[in-house]
Amino acid sequence: MWFEPVMGPDFDGFWLEPGHELLVGRASQCDIRLPDATISRQHFRLRSTEEGCFAIDLGSRLGISVNDLQSTKESKVLLKTGDLISCGPWVFRTGTRSGASVSMQTIDDSVEVEARVQRMSQSDIGALAQHRLSLLIDSSADINKASNLKELGALLVKSAIDGTGFQRAAMLMPADAEGEIEVVAFLDGNSRDATGTTFSRSLLEGACKGDVACMLSGQTAGFGQSIADLNIHSAICSGLMVDDVLVAYLYLDAREQERQIQTDAAGFCQALCRMAGLAYANLRRLEMQIRQIKLEQDISAAREAQQLMIPKDIGVGEVFGWGHIFRPGREASGDLLDIIPLSDSRMALVVGDVSGKGAGAAIMMAASQSYLHSRLIKGSDPAEAVAAVNAFIARRSAMNKFLTLWVGVFDAEMKELTYVDAGHGHWAIRRANGTAEAPPSPDGFLVGIDATSEYRNATLLVEPGDRIIIFSDGIPEQQTKGEEQYGVERVYDLVAESPSAEEDVKRLLQAVIKWAGHPELDDDTTIVSLGLI
Repeated sequence: MWFEPVMGPDFDGFWLEPGHELLVGRASQCDIRLPDATISRQHFRLRSTEEGCFAIDLGSRLGISVNDLQSTKESKVLLKTGDLISCGPWVFRTGTRSGASVSMQTIDDSVEVEARVQRMSQSDIGALAQHRLSLLIDSSADINKASNLKELGALLVKSAIDGTGFQRAAMLMPADAEGEIEVVAFLDGNSRDATGTTFSRSLLEGACKGDVACMLSGQTAGFGQSIADLNIHSAICSGLMVDDVLVAYLYLDAREQERQIQTDAAGFCQALCRMAGLAYANLRRLEMQIRQIKLEQDISAAREAQQLMIPKDIGVGEVFGWGHIFRPGREASGDLLDIIPLSDSRMALVVGDVSGKGAGAAIMMAASQSYLHSRLIKGSDPAEAVAAVNAFIARRSAMNKFLTLWVGVFDAEMKELTYVDAGHGHWAIRRANGTAEAPPSPDGFLVGIDATSEYRNATLLVEPGDRIIIFSDGIPEQQTKGEEQYGVERVYDLVAESPSAEEDVKRLLQAVIKWAGHPELDDDTTIVSLGLI
C-alpha cells in the first residue's frame, strides 16, 4: 500500500510491502521518521498481513485518526484505499503506487458512474492548473505592489482567501515572548475588524519555524485545547520568514461550514508566504534607504552649519596673518577650529578633535567651541578656559566621549604665546629664520574624562615672522596604499620652506593628498597657521 502526504510539511510518500511492517515516529530508529514535536518517538505501526493493511497506535501522546475517527491505544484500524491518516501536522492518503501489482475486487457500477461521476478531460485539468498558476502569479504581483506593511498584510490575506476556500484570514506579527500578537491585517468575509478575535496559540507554535501547520476538519489531536475552545474545525498557519527569521504568520481558520477548501491550500499558502517574505524584506530595505537618505541630508545640513562656525580662510592684518583648511570626512566633522580676535594686539586660536565621528561628535564640537569662545572673549586665559570646558563636558557626556584641545593666545606687544596643549600634540613652530621646531610634549589631560582635572599655561616667545602650524591627527596618520604614514617629520620639513601662513596650509594639504594617491583623505582634515607679521 502506498502512503501519499496530502497535508503538512514537505515529506516524500512511502510504500508498505505485502507481509511487512513499518514503525512510524520521531525516533531515529523508526522506519518512517516524522521530525515534529507533536509526533511521539514511536507513534504508530503499519502492518501488512493476509487480512489486509492495519494502522496500530502504539500509545502515542496525541494518537492518530483515520478518516477523522480517533484511534485508541493499541487499536488496529483496517485501512482501505483512499483513507486519510492524520498524525501531528501530516495527513497521508492511502493508495496504490504506480507500477505496483495489486489485486482488488471490483463491482459493476457503470450505471451509477454515468449518472454521478464527473469526468475531467485533459483540457479541463489543464484549465484548472492554469487557473491556479494565474491566481498565484496575480497574487504575487499584488503583494509586491505593497508600499507599506499594512497594505502588504491586506493584500496577503485577500490572496489567501481567494486561493484556498477559507473565508477568514489574518496576518499576524509576534509582539512578545508571552504569546501576544499584533494583527496587521484581518479579513472575515467582508469584515476587516478583528476586535475580540482570538487565535490558536498551538497553531502559531506549529508554524514558528517556517513550517505549515495544518488541521483538517475534525482533527483536533496534537493542536492543544485552544483549538477545541475556539471551535475550530479546520485551519492553516504558515510562517513568513526573512533570512530564516520569523517575521509574521499567515493564519486561516474555519469555525463554521466553509465552501469547499482547495486540496492544495497548504501549498498555496506556503507559496504566498515565500512571496510575502520577499516583499517584506524589500519594504524593510526601502525603509532603510529612506532613512539613509534622511541621515545623509541631516549630515549635509550639519556640515553646512559647521562651515558657518569656521572663520574665513585667510586673514592678513597689521599684526597677525593666518590661513586654514577645514575639510570634514564623509560624515559631519568632529574637528574644532576657531580664530578669535581679542584686541588689536591679542589673538586666540583654538584647535581640537572630538572622539568618534558623525552627528554626535559634531554636536559635541559645536558645544565645546561655543563654550571656549565665550570664555576667551570674557577674558579667561587658556588654562582657565580649558578647565571650564572640561568640567562642562565631563559632567554631561558619556564616558567614552572626550576631546583633545590646543588653546593659545598670541600677545603681539609681549611677543608671547600662552597656550595649553590638552592631549593634542600635533603642531609645529615655524621660525622667521626658516627653521621648523617640534613642539614640547603635551602636558594636559584629555578634555571630558575627569571633571576635576587641572590645567596650567605654558609660554613660548614669538617674534615677527614666527608662525604656529597646528593640524589634526589625520595629517600625520594618512597612509599610502602600502600603509606607510605621512608622519610629523615631513610636516616640519615642508613648513620650513613655506613663505606664509596661507602657503603653509595649501602646501601641506597638497602634499598629503599626493601621499595618499587620491583627493579623499581617510579622516577629517584641519590645518591652521597663525603668526606675527
